Amino acid sequence: MAWTQEDEERYLSTPWEDELFDEIQKGDKVWYENQQGQTCMGRAMLLGPAGWVLKTKSGVQVVNEGHNYLGHTPRPGRTPDHLGHFLNKHIGD
Repeated sequence: MAWTQEDEERYLSTPWEDELFDEIQKGDKVWYENQQGQTCMGRAMLLGPAGWVLKTKSGVQVVNEGHNYLGHTPRPGRTPDHLGHFLNKHIGD
């Protein structure tokens, strides 16, 4: 079976625009993979020591780089999490 252009675009398309974990800010849409391997979405609320805390439909989820982070989309009204960065700047020293 040969790939059509439409099949390739659908296969390669992702709902997120940016894939840099360090650029997430409060209010961004963040996509992550849950324990069952499903792609899920939540809103970034706070940067904690284990990663970003997301508000999801089913509660709260922690997303960390390299483990379950897939990508994010910047949202209007997003703000940097100065408190989260301040509280976690000495983690691992």
